Amino acid sequence: MKKNAKVSAVAVLAGALAGTGTLGATAASASPRDAHAARPTATASSLAGICPSTVKIQMNWTPEAEQGAYYELASSSGTINASQKYYTAPLIDPATGAKTGVKVEVLAGGPAVGYTSPERLLYTDSSILLGMDATDSQIEAFSTSPTVGVVSPMYTYDNVFFWNPAKYHFTAIKDFAASNATLLSFGAKTPLNSFLEAKKWITPGQVDGAYNGTPAQFVATGGGVISGGYATYEPYFYAHQLSAWDKPISYELIANTGYNPYSEDTFTTPQNVTRYASCFKKLVPMIQQAQINFEQSPNRVNQLIVKLDDAYKIGGGYNMAVGTYAAQTLLKDRIIANPPRGGFGSFTMKRVNTLIHLLEHTHSLTGLPANFSASKIETNKFIDPTLEIAYHGPYNNVGGVITER
Repeated sequence: MKKNAKVSAVAVLAGALAGTGTLGATAASASPRDAHAARPTATASSLAGICPSTVKIQMNWTPEAEQGAYYELASSSGTINASQKYYTAPLIDPATGAKTGVKVEVLAGGPAVGYTSPERLLYTDSSILLGMDATDSQIEAFSTSPTVGVVSPMYTYDNVFFWNPAKYHFTAIKDFAASNATLLSFGAKTPLNSFLEAKKWITPGQVDGAYNGTPAQFVATGGGVISGGYATYEPYFYAHQLSAWDKPISYELIANTGYNPYSEDTFTTPQNVTRYASCFKKLVPMIQQAQINFEQSPNRVNQLIVKLDDAYKIGGGYNMAVGTYAAQTLLKDRIIANPPRGGFGSFTMKRVNTLIHLLEHTHSLTGLPANFSASKIETNKFIDPTLEIAYHGPYNNVGGVITER
């Protein structure tokens, strides 16, 4: 993607929020229960001897702000392997700033690994401790590559549909079918599309499953199509950095339809849940805290992410303006938020079971064991229930249409 010098007021907003204390520095400032998490003992930082000497974490895409929690764990003094697309650095305890005695290695995904899923990579390379992917993908892969989620830094699904507000005046995704507008999709018969077709919110004839993620068709039609994307990227990029468009974009979170996987389900193999239980008891709260720290002050990690994207030379350009917008949108769209119950980053089992039943009804699952349920693929046993994020707005219109101008 072509880089553009145009920068929105999002960077100013980020500084304003940090200055006014709208987002607390860590969960520890929010309440007495959080203060417990803010004062770990010196030995609490050590992962040596209980975790692998290098904690490898496999992403599902190239570096981006959505992966902030994992890069927050990494010191900025690490080593970039540009050919193999991974970053290795001392693993830092985000609650103390102390070194943990082990390294962290964050491996890029998507085009960096030939689009092999993180679930599969945990089985082809046993040195990888954790993988990250959306829960629907985790469920679909379970019959051949079973995994168990241990934490989810994101709460709400970050995928969206977006459109040209000058051409379409949608009040919600349910209006799509009546428009008969082409819907650009990564594949025609996806579980999401089948779900929306069953609700009669889209029609099979609307879906163009050959979408490759580029803006060419959207621009060529004058915004005459609807497209899939991410709240954290396309609305800002199209409205402010894509010179061929450079006009407002409207979008709605797909989660509003009832299709709501966890975007960053962070998992391991079932065997590792037992083998590295002592490791996860300390590491998982660090991942929780890392996401909180990233949102409080994303600049260091965003600079690292931009540096890595430049070095890897895959997946298009990524710049600080996009990273800053992404970090703020994660909060403003409630993509990063506390769950109704449990610690920050924990799973709501009822929600996962709802997703399983939805996927079963769209005939997207094969080979799953009888009585398959959320308890087979997620656990909260390593979550620190005292941690929470202290963000109190401003928020976007997350229950409806949002327009980036």
